[in-house]
Amino acid sequence: MGVKVFHCDDSTAFRVLVREMLLELGGVEVVGEASSLDEALQRLPLSEADVVLVDLFEREREEELLGLLRGAAPEAAMLLYTGMPLEHAPAGAEGHVHKSVPFAELHRAILAAAPA
Repeated sequence: MGVKVFHCDDSTAFRVLVREMLLELGGVEVVGEASSLDEALQRLPLSEADVVLVDLFEREREEELLGLLRGAAPEAAMLLYTGMPLEHAPAGAEGHVHKSVPFAELHRAILAAAPA
């Protein structure tokens, strides 16, 4: 099976691209997706995700957003995947990957963030 990923991003096209690239790289299965926080909070608890890949929907509320997602999936690692520049991952996130990096680097970050 592999690492189970739930992907939160408001762009449907980008979620499809990420899903296909991760499938091609192997060892990762996208078990759910959401285009909004409300959708994520509804779908995430049923996904049994190991890693939640999160685009920051609302930059000024990043820690609140991560707290809500962590409440919906307390065992999952939170990995930010955003085009916004960050000097460090905010409280509540295990890491940060910028959207400009190659998909192989995202893949490695997901595998590294997954709980053992």
